[in-house]
Amino acid sequence: MIIEFTPYQIIVPIFSIIMVAYAWSLVGRQRKTIWEGMLWTVFWLGIAYVAFQPNSLQYLSSLTGIKKHENAATFTAIVILFFTVFYMVIRIEALEQRLTRVVRDKALKEAGIHGKNGDSEECKM
Repeated sequence: MIIEFTPYQIIVPIFSIIMVAYAWSLVGRQRKTIWEGMLWTVFWLGIAYVAFQPNSLQYLSSLTGIKKHENAATFTAIVILFFTVFYMVIRIEALEQRLTRVVRDKALKEAGIHGKNGDSEECKM
């Protein structure tokens, strides 16, 4: 019995392995956390699994109620991307607020204006 693979079933798993190796090299260089490395590993192994077992999307189709497997996968990916962008926007806003606080505190220290808890008396509202 000869198993025939499509080019997709060959290229995607190879690319997935490369991406997992790259993610763990970033973990090794301490540019990413172990948690991020594990998350990327699960993601890319999932992509490779779907390349070998396209019928595995049947569960996703039944879960979402979308009949075509491709549409269910696309819809789910879009929802995940929107959630990720929303999460990143929240994180960026929090970082901007922290940066503003740090810069303000440093400017007040350099100006020699200190109030209670490091805040200036003039800046309190």
